[in-house]
Amino acid sequence: MNTNSQLQKNKDNSFTLELVLDKNLLKKEYQHVLGHFQTEFEQKGFRKGKAPLDVVEKNVSPQAILEEVLNHLLPTAYQQALKDHQLRPIIEPTIKIKNEKLSLDTDWHLELTSSELPSVKISPSLYTESKKIDKDKTDQLVDLIIKKTQVELPQVLITHDLNHRLSGLVSELQQVKLTLDEYLKNKKTTITKLREDMTAQIKKDWTLNLAINQIAIDKKLTVSDKELDTVFAKNPELKKDPNLVYFLLTQQKVLEFLKQA
Repeated sequence: MNTNSQLQKNKDNSFTLELVLDKNLLKKEYQHVLGHFQTEFEQKGFRKGKAPLDVVEKNVSPQAILEEVLNHLLPTAYQQALKDHQLRPIIEPTIKIKNEKLSLDTDWHLELTSSELPSVKISPSLYTESKKIDKDKTDQLVDLIIKKTQVELPQVLITHDLNHRLSGLVSELQQVKLTLDEYLKNKKTTITKLREDMTAQIKKDWTLNLAINQIAIDKKLTVSDKELDTVFAKNPELKKDPNLVYFLLTQQKVLEFLKQA
């Protein structure tokens, strides 16, 4: 694919990729996409999929075709850029089109922002202070882990999760035929306060998850295939999300290690 990319990487492990899609590539893909529209096109005087390309082009929104061209080319261009720059993002990128208007007469300039895993530092005092906590007080141990973990969470990561949680909340409310305004009124809160509370929880969740992962690495606490198979044998539905099961088992190992430290 005839593209080029430039990388700007930040201290918090977020990054921005500037991608350029060559106009010659765009023109070639335009014809390919137009063919897809042709197969679904129906109009009086033509059987489905049999109308000439020029007829299809005149009767389909030009913007719709260009957007589909972008949908076809961007994933491959992005994956190639990640490979070129050896990046391993943990969230889907936010995408900004820098052209004022998409046209086949010019290259398309895109800006994609995402993040790799942030770096994590665990205070050595965690392993001594964890001894002072009642072994049954898991909540206190979790709070201590968060307190003793230093991590700079990229804003793009927080924004991504915040938008995801808000969208999820709206979807849940729609299922019970409630509006967001009604929900906020029932909870006696505001959208600003809701966003603040969600943001605070996101920061706690990421800090804890990253800390668990780092402690497991530092202390060589691993989950075996046998342990995973045992869980799956008891709960086959969990096979749908093995990564979650792996993390939960790792979390259990880390908490048990700290309780015994």
